Amino acid sequence: MRLFIAIELNKAMRSEISRALKELKIRSSGGRFVHEDNLHITLHFIGESVDLNGAVQAMKASVRGIRPFELFPDQYGYFERNGSKTSFISVGGQLTELDILHESLESALADNGFSREYKRFVPHITLGRSVEHDELVGEEMKQIQFSTSIIVPGITLFESTRERGRMVYTPLHREKF
Repeated sequence: MRLFIAIELNKAMRSEISRALKELKIRSSGGRFVHEDNLHITLHFIGESVDLNGAVQAMKASVRGIRPFELFPDQYGYFERNGSKTSFISVGGQLTELDILHESLESALADNGFSREYKRFVPHITLGRSVEHDELVGEEMKQIQFSTSIIVPGITLFESTRERGRMVYTPLHREKF
């Protein structure tokens, strides 16, 4: 199974991010875009694993002492690697709490036999991969304003599968704070 742990977005935030996603599709000249139902904030990509129990145990350990906290969509950006852009909306809000949760999750996953991620954590909501646009479009996308936020109540373990040519993310376990 292809697994990852993430923060789910509520319907209002998914709808608002979806508005930005539609703008990006219109303004860009191509890419592989995320379906609205799949919008989320990734905390850790596990990859191929059948160790559901280990992942759940790590999730349980990682949320001890964590309280709900607020996050909001901030602004458009992208990671560029080898000329290919991964477009996203950055995340703002109570980032200290998010960083503590992320570090706690990384430690708990390592304690349960999963590989630890050492690169800098950049909280974001991915809009698309291999997105093609120029700098002007990037600047125009940064002008989009957001008004929603979420109170994060917990984290979710997802399975990622391809069905009829589209990625489907199925929640397997939710761990509340």
